[in-house]
Amino acid sequence: MPVDIAGVQPPNGVASVWAGALTMGIYAAKSAVLLAAQLHLSNNAQRLLVYMALECWDDANNPGRQLPRRYFGRREASAIALGYAAPRNGSDPAFTAVKRAVRELTGSGVIRRVRTGGNGRPAEFELMLDSARPGQPWREEGRLVLLPTLDRQEGSR
Repeated sequence: MPVDIAGVQPPNGVASVWAGALTMGIYAAKSAVLLAAQLHLSNNAQRLLVYMALECWDDANNPGRQLPRRYFGRREASAIALGYAAPRNGSDPAFTAVKRAVRELTGSGVIRRVRTGGNGRPAEFELMLDSARPGQPWREEGRLVLLPTLDRQEGSR
């Protein structure tokens, strides 16, 4: 029988799920794809938004104790997301493409600038996306939550 991360053996018929499991951007990225389609974002804005979502934490329970849905990658990293591989990711055309995509995302309200970059520090953005796990009515950060599982025979009704 499987043992969960807290070392607890779940009772029969119950799946063990840790609400604070380390997920980096997977739920935010799903929201980003759907929102980008609804807002008819340009290709570059959509690519950058999904990349930003994949680079941020979905919740506050993470090893770096970072705020959820915060992106603070440098322009060069953002340029790679737009298809500018190194060494072109440090070029003026790459930075211009990043700037345009960021302008579109901030203008549409999908991201919010928290801090302007400069003096060796990257800009910081908050992604205005839902990053909650689907199917969970609530989230208790860092606690073990036991969810009932569907028995194979029950599911075939």
